Amino acid sequence: MNTLPDPNQAPGAHTRDKASYPLNVSPMLRVLRFLTLILPGDHLRTFIYLNLIARPRRMLRRALFQFYRYDHVYAVLDEFKKRYAGRFSILEFGTSAGYSFVKLLFATVYLRMADRVSVHGFDSFEGMPATTDPRDLDYIGNDDWVEGEFRGDFDKLQNYCAKHYKNFELHKGYFDATLEPSLLERFKTEQPVLIWIDSDYYSSARTVMERLVPYLPSGCVLYFDEYDNMNYGSRLTGEARIVHEINHGLLGDDIELVLDTEHALHSRRVYRLVRLGEGPRYQPLNTDNTANLVRYPSNDSPLP
Repeated sequence: MNTLPDPNQAPGAHTRDKASYPLNVSPMLRVLRFLTLILPGDHLRTFIYLNLIARPRRMLRRALFQFYRYDHVYAVLDEFKKRYAGRFSILEFGTSAGYSFVKLLFATVYLRMADRVSVHGFDSFEGMPATTDPRDLDYIGNDDWVEGEFRGDFDKLQNYCAKHYKNFELHKGYFDATLEPSLLERFKTEQPVLIWIDSDYYSSARTVMERLVPYLPSGCVLYFDEYDNMNYGSRLTGEARIVHEINHGLLGDDIELVLDTEHALHSRRVYRLVRLGEGPRYQPLNTDNTANLVRYPSNDSPLP
């Protein structure tokens, strides 16, 4: 028969049955308890913990799991190279002076995909526009963009890329003007595999997604550069808001942006578009998907 603890009993006096509530002490906790025993004084114990335990552990976690925004580029291109046929495109929104744009271009060359992948850069090259939309603002860091910030030199970037690459196009102007119907129609045959959104504003990201979504196949990768940086990724502002709105039916109930944890690591920056029903699809290189599905007995252990 279970009984409630006596309310008149002193705090901490009530104990659980050890058999019903086992306590598995981690090796880390054992080490910390040992240090508590051998180190004199709370000041020294705290200093040792912060500088010789907590800080190295934090540095190791960051080294292993912190997101770096070019890691996924090569992985995504390699995936599509091996799995799908046809021509592809990479679209960068917010090209600025071209720092990331040329890295995207070089990735296609390094992986020998320059003949299959065209890289498009979209920017006004006049810097950040002014905004009064509250969904574009940073309410925590108070680090809002300044009009004209991130201005790029279109001619300089165009000349540099022309000397080193052939598979690129730069589109000068605001997104609602450059994402025009004839260009969007090209994306039916040059299917986008990676959408790189570095436009910073919610309003700009929304324009991009409203124009592009009908042309994006299931499995297309979307990278949001400022997702985590503005207001801690709050769904109320910035690029996080457009992801939240799409997943709540803004552009249709048949699409979803699913966090790609393999590429995003501890961030929330990389997504896969999933589309139900009718819509564009990638063409697999191998159409025989059933050849290796049958698994015959090999041994009876957990090993394969």
